[in-house]
Amino acid sequence: MMPRQYKVNACLAFVLAMVFYLFWQICKLQPALAHVATFTEDPYDAVGSFGTQFAMFTALLSIVRAFRPYSPGTLDRQQVLFVRGAYLTCLSVAVTLGADIIAMLRYPSVWIGLPAGLMLAALVGGMALFTALIGWCIQHIARVSIAPYTHHGRARAISISLAGAIICVLYPENWREGIAVGGFSTVFILFTAVMGMVIFIISVWAWEITTSPPLEMPGEDFIDDLSALYRWFKGHTGHFSVLLMPFEKALGSSLLRPIVNGLNPRKDRWYGIALIGILIGVVFAFGEGHLHPPIGLLAVFASIECLGVLLGYAVFLKPLELSRHNTKPTTAALKQQPFQ
Repeated sequence: MMPRQYKVNACLAFVLAMVFYLFWQICKLQPALAHVATFTEDPYDAVGSFGTQFAMFTALLSIVRAFRPYSPGTLDRQQVLFVRGAYLTCLSVAVTLGADIIAMLRYPSVWIGLPAGLMLAALVGGMALFTALIGWCIQHIARVSIAPYTHHGRARAISISLAGAIICVLYPENWREGIAVGGFSTVFILFTAVMGMVIFIISVWAWEITTSPPLEMPGEDFIDDLSALYRWFKGHTGHFSVLLMPFEKALGSSLLRPIVNGLNPRKDRWYGIALIGILIGVVFAFGEGHLHPPIGLLAVFASIECLGVLLGYAVFLKPLELSRHNTKPTTAALKQQPFQ
């Protein structure tokens, strides 16, 4: 198990992600705030949408890696991966808040001088201070318990951030106007959302390199994390563990095994990652308040989300050690890891 301070910081990162999600939803759904929140339109909205998702994912990943059991000799590498994930949670929030502030500065007349505008500014400022506090806590444990490392790539991160900020400031308004799904307007809707998504992912990646410690040797990947949690859960279910046997047999059956191998990211299969993105997009389409969303709307959400998940996976595959390449697993590994 990781030291207590890592577990505390994992919980803090998770609280940050939850508070940020609530902040984003309140700004979009509370009528008075929604009227003055200039960042609820693309490309700023796309930055916020992927920012909340990625912050929640990295926070949950930090929770898993902080509380799961480890084999002897692997803890040092996993501590580095934990710090990376926790940093990325803070960076996701920070980059999104940066886009929010740019949107507010671009349209000051929408919120300045209004009570709701003052409340919005206070919420954004409070969110920024809370993010800085959590980032300081993570930096503290990294400095105390991990070997010193040299920061690099700051000039590149600043340049990328400035480029993203310029795009957000100068982005044509008529490209993001209209809500029709279908026809030529769909091209601009997709392009605007994709632009916000790319700005977010590339900016977070650039700053991650400057803040995260290096990893000399690969650590255990996300599938190892899930396998360790599964073994822990199975070991604590007592006699009820027999109920998990059908699940394990089904995964290893001749019927499902080819499907599992075809979706296995360890075998360089990206179909499963794309499927996850499509499913998330479909859920978001229904979450927009449509009981029966039109096919065009489903296609737009599924396409954007699938592209975002694939790009995020490609960019953060190695930094977060999401999946390692596995050519031919041994029999012992197959027995130990049902998610192999």
